[in-house]
Amino acid sequence: MLSIICDSCKKAIPGTDWGTGLVHVLDKTMCKKCEKKLMDSVSEEMQKHKIFKFTDYKDTYIKGLHKMCR
Repeated sequence: MLSIICDSCKKAIPGTDWGTGLVHVLDKTMCKKCEKKLMDSVSEEMQKHKIFKFTDYKDTYIKGLHKMCR
């Protein structure tokens, strides 16, 4: 039996079939709940910018990911 652990909340991810309960981002594995938290924090941070730049989005996303998965 294979057990996959979320790198953010450190809990076992139930239903580890591909596409059901986990997301692979860069070198991290996250549950859907933590991915939603990450996307919400990135969205909130990007709303502070007047001009949307993909490089700013990418940097914010990566910083948020590393902050959550310490």
